[in-house]
Amino acid sequence: MKKWVSFAINWLAVLILLFLFQKGVFLLYFFNKTSSLSIEDIIGVFMHGLWLDISLSCYLITLPFIFFLFQVLFEKKLMSLFFKIYLPIIFFIIGLLFVGDLGIYENWSTKLNVRAIQNILNPKEMMASSGASPVWLYILLIIIHVIYGWYAALYLSKRKFATTIGGIRWLNIPYFILISGFTLLGIRGNIGVAPINESSAYFSKNMFANHAAINTTWYSIQSIVNIKKYRDNNPYLYMDEKKAEAIVGYLFTEKNDSTTHLFKSENPNIIFIQLEGFGADVVEGLGGKTGLTPQLGKLIKEGLLFENIYASGFRTDQGLVAILSGFPAQPNVSIIWNAEKQEKLPTITKNLNSVGYNSMLMYGGDLSFSNFKAYAFTNEFNKIISQEDFPVLSKTTKWGVDDGKMLEKAIEEISSLQTPFFSYLITLTSHEPYDIPEEPHFKEEGVAAKFMSSIYYVDQEIGKFIETAKKKPWYKNTVFIFCADHGHRYPYNREILMPGVHHIPLLIWGDGLNDQLTGKRIRSYGSQTDIASTLLNQLNINSTEFKWSNDLLNFARKNYAYYSFDDGFGWVSPSDTIAFNNYPPQLIFQTNTNRSEHPCIDTAKAYLQLLYDAYLKY
Repeated sequence: MKKWVSFAINWLAVLILLFLFQKGVFLLYFFNKTSSLSIEDIIGVFMHGLWLDISLSCYLITLPFIFFLFQVLFEKKLMSLFFKIYLPIIFFIIGLLFVGDLGIYENWSTKLNVRAIQNILNPKEMMASSGASPVWLYILLIIIHVIYGWYAALYLSKRKFATTIGGIRWLNIPYFILISGFTLLGIRGNIGVAPINESSAYFSKNMFANHAAINTTWYSIQSIVNIKKYRDNNPYLYMDEKKAEAIVGYLFTEKNDSTTHLFKSENPNIIFIQLEGFGADVVEGLGGKTGLTPQLGKLIKEGLLFENIYASGFRTDQGLVAILSGFPAQPNVSIIWNAEKQEKLPTITKNLNSVGYNSMLMYGGDLSFSNFKAYAFTNEFNKIISQEDFPVLSKTTKWGVDDGKMLEKAIEEISSLQTPFFSYLITLTSHEPYDIPEEPHFKEEGVAAKFMSSIYYVDQEIGKFIETAKKKPWYKNTVFIFCADHGHRYPYNREILMPGVHHIPLLIWGDGLNDQLTGKRIRSYGSQTDIASTLLNQLNINSTEFKWSNDLLNFARKNYAYYSFDDGFGWVSPSDTIAFNNYPPQLIFQTNTNRSEHPCIDTAKAYLQLLYDAYLKY
């Protein structure tokens, strides 16, 4: 019995020391956030995360227990060899997940989940994003994990239980069963009906402290295990279905009373430019930092700006679907990943093609990323251009072709289209690692400066693109629509769940725009999902299939915007704005602190419940 107990205690000690080390590194890596924590919070990170550490340790002890039993029963001295193979491999995987968590949290403010794993395990995504991160530190941390695993193996292999058999072999079976019972209890974390979950690590009103306490490997594994639940069942059943339908139905009850005409002609050419990571924080005209987007600032003075538009999600794949299909982003999953589902979505492009538009999509990167290619074909673009259609030497960034070269080619390709045309251009240079084909405009050190330089570069290239377009014969009957795919935590290093991160520009500009709207601003609230109905209604094309889209020019409509983040949602309106974490249920942001209750939480819950039902039914 002593051997079994000794085995369990030594194993737990080895692993828990590693997990405590990870928590310390996490706090140091994000020192700017840690510095705002109290001493009690810092201690709480280590104490409250302990149960998840024990739970994972008990998971990882299962295979060694089986080997140990085999050694005891058959007197095969395999434990020493087993430890020397098992521990370095396991610790390498744990280290890989840990550095992935550091990178993901730095950009998304979320722990490493199945959505993030899907992206970082994509070699192109991982390589492209690595330039914005301290890669050598990550490599060092992985090496430290492997070295620690090796020395832990040497330590455990020298313990008495690893080399000595002795005793009556078959009497060890009851010990195995007994210790296995305690191991199962450690995995579950309690003797109740519900097993342990990440909420056991939550202890503070500061979300960063809670995230620091969560064991990264445990959370990642649990996220993978739970993905089937999110794919096959609605985890957001907050209320009776009829009540949810009544609440959401009220948001879409008003008829279109718009008398505003955006365009001079019935069928203008449309160039839609999806701007990578251009949140309102980089647009001075929306209260953002000055000097980052002077070219866009000029266009704002001459165009129609929608001041209060919010990105539906925080990833490009979510923004793409929200804009072209008017379908809001869901927490934890993305409909674009599922070809069968996304093929059933309505799309702007199909509707425009049906009335004689010639459509083109251009992206300087790899369209296979996040299933973009399948979605592009679902949209039935007449012409699809990606990095494969550029000369090899044009690929100057880790993502592919820089936006300057992409926009140059766009002019050529657009000029070859018959009018009227719909051209959808997707920028990429302002995506991490923010590498640009010129000297950075901002010379400071750090990721924020690199991001700002990439934004400035893209803005300058847009200015050049516009000046070239003005010389083309198709320009007079063309409108340009600028909208971000999502916002960004920089330049102000905001938390991804904050409404300000999701605030984005939506600008309509060009000679095809009604002269009476030049320099005007629309202050009502809306989402990327509202672009579909707004645009199609202006072109007298039926938009009823876009059930989640409102006409932004219907001023009798309800004034709101929904957005999602990992396992949470936000709701923005003139009277009240909130961000809500689903698990554990917690209001994590509010603008109106004078309110003891926020009716918009129930509205947002009903919205998400029916949205997820719609996702499952596609």
